Amino acid sequence: MTPSRLLAVSVCLLLGLGVARGADVPGSKDPKYFKRYAGSDIVDYSTRSYDQYFLARGAGSPNSGFEGKTETVEGAITRLIYRVPEGHTSLELLRNYEKMLTEAGFTQTFELNPPGAIPWEGYFYPKFLNQAQSPQGFNPLNNVKTAKYVTAKATKEGQDITVAVLVAECAGDTWKKPGTTTPVTIKAGEVLVFVDVITAKAVENKMVVIKSEEMAQALKQTGKIDVYGILFDVDKTEVKQESAPTLTEVAKLLKGDAQLKLEVAGHTDNTGSAAHNLTLSEGRAAAVVRALVSTYGVAAARLQAKGYGDTKPIAANTTDEGRAKNRRVELRKI
Repeated sequence: MTPSRLLAVSVCLLLGLGVARGADVPGSKDPKYFKRYAGSDIVDYSTRSYDQYFLARGAGSPNSGFEGKTETVEGAITRLIYRVPEGHTSLELLRNYEKMLTEAGFTQTFELNPPGAIPWEGYFYPKFLNQAQSPQGFNPLNNVKTAKYVTAKATKEGQDITVAVLVAECAGDTWKKPGTTTPVTIKAGEVLVFVDVITAKAVENKMVVIKSEEMAQALKQTGKIDVYGILFDVDKTEVKQESAPTLTEVAKLLKGDAQLKLEVAGHTDNTGSAAHNLTLSEGRAAAVVRALVSTYGVAAARLQAKGYGDTKPIAANTTDEGRAKNRRVELRKI
């Protein structure tokens, strides 16, 4: 992958000035609400049922410079890669997609339109399918230039939809995704359009509220217990109202044992940088302590907030289920 390769963060619902289409990969389709650019075809199509997704909010570099320059959204993700025939430019495609998004009722939230390469290649794109689903070494962003990037959002039929589109001119490349039989050849001068669509949806809550008696028993036996009923929005530290039943049980636990003191530990999955995850976990742990003290009358001296970030996983971070288990509040006897 060359330094000019570029990253693709996106979330799309497709734009299009026409309905002509080439030979799409089997099983692919244009996302709802939008058309593709006339004459383009889908050369790669991937989905994830539910995951976190990173949006660019500024320039940076693969290993640094992104603090405060990203936004995280969560939901069902669809990623498409379109190949546009020769004779077009990335700026032309960017403007067409922006126009279509506006006409479809989306509000633009960010644009990155530099004269040369965007200096965050290799950061956002691998955060999605390359790490968890795409085989290692599959990188359609190899050998591209003059990339442009835009994000937008809207609420459609009661669902929040986030869109990000990256367009880039290709200098010519051939790649084949493992598991497929036909390689994809991109001619020099063709434009690739990376479109990702994030559709927010409620996560089915399968976690049963743990009663105070069960917490007490676990603390007696092991000195700790993982709690999943304390909820937060993505990348936020405010405790959600839906956490009340679990917080009530934690308060009962403490009021039932006047000598008990607890460390309230925040844990995250490994999505995002280690520094960001540590800060997030510390903020969430502190928010739980504040809620127990201010709302439930627990003495502050009996609680100690501690954030561990992604350093203490209890499941693999390679699946949605594993990451969900790692995002937790742990109560530890002190």
